[in-house]
Formats: sequence, structure tokens, C-alpha cells
Amino acid sequence: MQTHPPSSLLLTPGPVSLPMSTKRTMLEDHAFGGRSIVKDIAFARRYLVHLANAANLGTAIPLPGSGTYANEAAIQTFVPEGGKLLVHSNGVYGDTLVSICRATGTPHSVLRTSPVSPPSAEQFRQALCSDPGITHVMMVHCETSSGLLNPIDQVGRLCRELHKVFIVDAVATFGALPLDMRRLAYDVLVLSSNKCLEGPPGLAWVVANRGVLGACKGNARSLCLDLWDQNQHVARTSCFRFTPPTHTVSAVAQALRAHDGEGGSAARLERYRRNWRCLVERMRSFGFRTLLPDTIAAPIAAVFREPDDPAYDFDAFYLAMLERGLDIYPGPLAVQRTFRIGCIGTVTEHDMRRAADAVRETLTALGVRAFGAARARPAPVASIVPNRCLVPSHDRAL
Repeated sequence: MQTHPPSSLLLTPGPVSLPMSTKRTMLEDHAFGGRSIVKDIAFARRYLVHLANAANLGTAIPLPGSGTYANEAAIQTFVPEGGKLLVHSNGVYGDTLVSICRATGTPHSVLRTSPVSPPSAEQFRQALCSDPGITHVMMVHCETSSGLLNPIDQVGRLCRELHKVFIVDAVATFGALPLDMRRLAYDVLVLSSNKCLEGPPGLAWVVANRGVLGACKGNARSLCLDLWDQNQHVARTSCFRFTPPTHTVSAVAQALRAHDGEGGSAARLERYRRNWRCLVERMRSFGFRTLLPDTIAAPIAAVFREPDDPAYDFDAFYLAMLERGLDIYPGPLAVQRTFRIGCIGTVTEHDMRRAADAVRETLTALGVRAFGAARARPAPVASIVPNRCLVPSHDRAL
């Protein structure tokens, strides 16, 4: 596994640093419907269905855009007129699902739980039993705004028992954590190319139960986001309805071949776990505290409480890290006074040690002496830290 020069390391939960073999693939041009693109789409669909253990049960539907595009497509396609969606939220990305429902006029209710502890199956049972109109349930597998891993296995079993369609946002986890369609009882899985699959951004996928998808003709209120129609067309022609992002498609196919070559999801998960453990233990040795206990944290991104020191300023910290060639991403977080460092992508324990050392050196240079955080109660669920969207000072005029 290669490491990266200081100028190219992404320590975010996506997009992620890519191997050179994947980047090289994007240098070649491809025609819409050309032989190589058709071949890559067919391979990617088969491989994703294989990873989901959904052979003879599910289908993989490609869609241009980010995972959020696919989440909106899934909500529009699978929730019919007269249906109602129960959305679970314990962070930024759960709230995004709520925003999609509001923007699309999808009838829904919201189950909000703590950003620092998993919800229980009983909370879902109470929500479902109190509203017989709910037909579908949707939740985020890993809420990367806190690092929390949500219990989709428990919710899936409950949805099967109560005959609800279960939709999972696995954008941050697919390709590493096990997501067996048969065992976990989900009906629809949303994923993206630019997280644990270690492909470039710009291509999302939905792995759907064929029987559930077959009942969705005419549900979507959007031409471009109609997954039923997209699946029909791809199955018939082996290509998209409209011009696909050809460079991204070919690169994602290469990324999937690399995924298979590494040993599949199990091998990738083990590498990410080593990355996460190396980072967390080194940061703790410097005095940092993680937001979550290890038992409920996903090895996708480690979330740390900010130093309780008057010299600490996130903006200065982030920009100083960026100048060192380390991008920790100033994105939205579920709990105030926290920051996160991604552990996925083509990175290793060597990169994690380097990142932790850079955090200590950067903060020390900024005058921060106390790396530990005050043991305050966590912020309420509604207290979402907005996307800071920082830009280095020399780029602010762009």
C-alpha cells in the first residue's frame, strides 16, 4: 500500500485519496455507449451485487452525482403516493434526509435520537406503532458527523416483522463494513463511489430488492432521478439513459477491481480499523478525547473533542494543517466543539501517525498547550455545527 506525498493526503470521510492506478484511468476518453464503458458498467453492477450478497435478489442501479442525489432518487422512487417515510436522524446526514423529504413534498415523520449513542429498536417500534400510516423507514448507517455506527441490523429485523420497506444510507460504509442484503433485511441500499470503494466522486449507486423495485413504476416525480426507469434502461441497453460521467465510470470500475484485489470488504475494513486504532491511540497519548466510546464508533472517521485552551481556533488549525498538506475537511458536525479526521481511502497507519503528529505540532505552534477537552455534557441533537467551508487566505478572492 502506497503512502502519499505531503501535498496530496485527504483525511476526510470522502472524497478520499486515490491510488495512481485509478487516477490514470481517468486520462482516457470514452464514448457514450462505447464498448469499454458498457463493459465497465456491467462489471460494476455484478460486483456491487456480489458485495451486497444480493445475487438473484437485488440489482445495482448507477446514477450520476453524489450519494445525496441517490438518496433523493431512492426517496422519490420507493415512497409511493399515499406512502409515508419514517426518517431517523441523529446527525447532519440524517437531517439531510429530512431536508430531501421537505423539498420533494414526501410525507414523513422524524425520529430524532442522541448524536452520541445508538437508537434502540424499541424507539423505532414505538414510532411505527404510533403511526400506522408509515410504510417506509430510512436511516443512515454511519453518521459521519459524529462517527456513530447506527444499528441497521436491529431496525431491519423490525421492518421485516412489521412489513415496512427499509432504506439504508450506506454511503459512508459500503465497501468496508459487511452489508449483506439477506442477513440485514434491508430493501434498498444507497452508496457512493468516493468513500470506502476508493473511487472518484460523481457516481452513486442504489442496490435494490428486485421485487420492491418492480412495484415502483411511475412513483418518481423526477425524470432524471427515476430509479425504476434507470434500471429498466441499463438492464436493456447496458448503459445509462442519458450521458454517463464516462471518466468516472471507468475509474470506478478500476477502483472495484482494486477492491477485489485487496481482498474485498473484509480486507478493507481491517485496514481501516488499523488506521482508526493507530490514529485514536496516538491522539489519546497526546491528551485528546474522542467524542464516542470505541464500542459504538465506526472506523470511518475519528471525531475528537476540541482542546479546552483559549489559544485554540479551528480556522487557524485547519488552515495550518492544510499548509502541511493534510486536509481534515471543515465539514458539518453533529456536536459542537469537535473535529474529525478520516481514516479511509488509500491511506495507511504510517499516514495516521503522521497526521496525529502534525496535529500536535500544528497546535503547539499556534500556542495551544492543553489538548484535552472539558468534560461537558454533549450538545443537544438540534445543535448542528454548520459547514465551515474554509478557504485558504490566498484563495479567498477566487
